[in-house]
Amino acid sequence: MDAHIGLCEGRHEITRDDGKPLTEFIFPQMVENPMDFHTNFWTAHRCLEPLLYVKLYITGLTPCLTATLLAANEAGVESLILMHYDRESGNYLPQDVSPLLSS
Repeated sequence: MDAHIGLCEGRHEITRDDGKPLTEFIFPQMVENPMDFHTNFWTAHRCLEPLLYVKLYITGLTPCLTATLLAANEAGVESLILMHYDRESGNYLPQDVSPLLSS
């Protein structure tokens, strides 16, 4: 079963691709220091460590996304699907980045 997680809380109201509201996020609405790459990595790692299959809803803040991609690899995530908002349809569209992860 996939874990549905948002990158940063409170940036947008998000409905998951299964129709349920998104309630779990890696980072708070206000990231104290987005350029603290080390802290961002470990924040994401702690969240992802127990998970194997993740759908990550992208909400901005590129340094946090980059830290999360690196953390997913290190934490042993096997499947990582980035969910990108499509303004035309109003839905989130998947991008499978699992090939970036170590086997």
